[in-house]
Amino acid sequence: MIKTFAARSSTALSRRRLFQSGAVLAGAALGSRVPGAAARDCPPPPRGLDALARDLRKLGSRLILPGEPGFLVAAWPNNGRWADVLPRAIAMCTSDEAVCRCIDWTRQEHQPFAVRCGGHNYAGFSTTCGLLIDVKPMSGITFDPKTGLVTIGAGANNQDMADAFRATGLAVPSGRCPTVGISGLVLGGGWGFSATRNGLTCDALRATDAVTADGTLHRGITGSGADEPLFWAARGGGGGNFAVHTSFTFEPHEVGNVTVFNIIWPAEHQVDLMLDLQEIQLKNPALISTRSKLAPLAAGKVTRGELRVQTLGQFFGPPDQLKALLERPLRRATPVVAEINAMNYWSARDYLVTDDPEGLYDIRSSYVAGQLGGDAINRMIDWMEKWPGGSLRQDNMGILFAAGGQVKKVGPTDTAYFHRECDFILEMEASWSPLDTPDTVTRQLAWLTEYFQDMRRFVTPQSYVNFPSRDLPNWLNAYYGGNVGTLCEVKRRYDPDNVFNFPQSIPLTPPT
Repeated sequence: MIKTFAARSSTALSRRRLFQSGAVLAGAALGSRVPGAAARDCPPPPRGLDALARDLRKLGSRLILPGEPGFLVAAWPNNGRWADVLPRAIAMCTSDEAVCRCIDWTRQEHQPFAVRCGGHNYAGFSTTCGLLIDVKPMSGITFDPKTGLVTIGAGANNQDMADAFRATGLAVPSGRCPTVGISGLVLGGGWGFSATRNGLTCDALRATDAVTADGTLHRGITGSGADEPLFWAARGGGGGNFAVHTSFTFEPHEVGNVTVFNIIWPAEHQVDLMLDLQEIQLKNPALISTRSKLAPLAAGKVTRGELRVQTLGQFFGPPDQLKALLERPLRRATPVVAEINAMNYWSARDYLVTDDPEGLYDIRSSYVAGQLGGDAINRMIDWMEKWPGGSLRQDNMGILFAAGGQVKKVGPTDTAYFHRECDFILEMEASWSPLDTPDTVTRQLAWLTEYFQDMRRFVTPQSYVNFPSRDLPNWLNAYYGGNVGTLCEVKRRYDPDNVFNFPQSIPLTPPT
């Protein structure tokens, strides 16, 4: 018997998102897009859209055309920088068969396309001026008590999973943002606050269904059998490279009570506090998962005297044990905020939830093996003080996400996710609003590029593919490291005509 959980609809927009939608449209008029960020040139309007619409309608799906109800909402990406890249049509797919028909159509009509689940691709790769294949309607979640496995539709997001699992005592490692889709999350690896304890999202994957470039549906792809290479690539090889995945089957883990924490220190002892927090994480990787950062108090000029240290995260033990671990940083300075609370796993997830980033932003990421030293942290602060200014407080100028622990139990080549020997993801971001002039945006982006380039001497030459950037140098090796050659082999096998093609897609052959 299969028990079915009803996933919450993900089509509703929050008041904040509605406000930002209007803000970004206004921002486009103000020149918030920067040189080099323009939409790709599109071929002439395709023939046969009417036929595709009829075929999808017969399958219970829908093709939405520009000007029709729901088009702008369905076209909206998380990163408003790409909001003016509008598709020719949006295929809201409710079944595998609908996805197969869309892939067949794009090949017949020689049309570009993109695949979307949550629309959170930071670099705009889930947006297109061709056909947008949206699997969001495929969001069902089923649990098989005989196998203990859970199958999640490719359109489900983090909130859908939380709603379905909340009463079960089970979980699949997932992320913080409620609207991030499971597809992009697992295909890029899948970081979350459970990663150091239970592994990445992709580490729990046991099977997947996918439609490849020839329009063929491959069911039950696993780590053994004819499609083993595609299963290997699905665990960290990035979304939109080889196939449209339509469902994922995971082995969930049991969950109980945890301790969550949010601690903010005054703007002093920043370097020592960041070193303390890293040391605690490195010594207790399976017990604690932290997101530690330096952030200013307000918008405007940034100075060292206004940069506070914050750590947020989850501890797999009681509050008293966590307080003992945090004794040194708590003694070093009295926090202005010190929230440490025991609660059940899903209440903790609600406490840790975020919709950040959203709006207009650019992002860079690197990995840290071991500890990011004092020289590097001082250099980060120097760059934060060089921020050129803007209308928004920069919450994410320098963040360390814990990425070791259980993640390191898997070899770098055992899955496509290569970064197994690293302990932290270092992320840096610039964000702006429609109030900011094109010149301000240009200066912010230049600052981010120079900041990232300068920090590369302190980190590994790697980046998280789920934090993509179009301006990332040597992006192929940064995302995939020593797995590039194998990923290209998988590409040649399943997509020899390079149908799945975007500016940072896996190539057919590695570059020389």
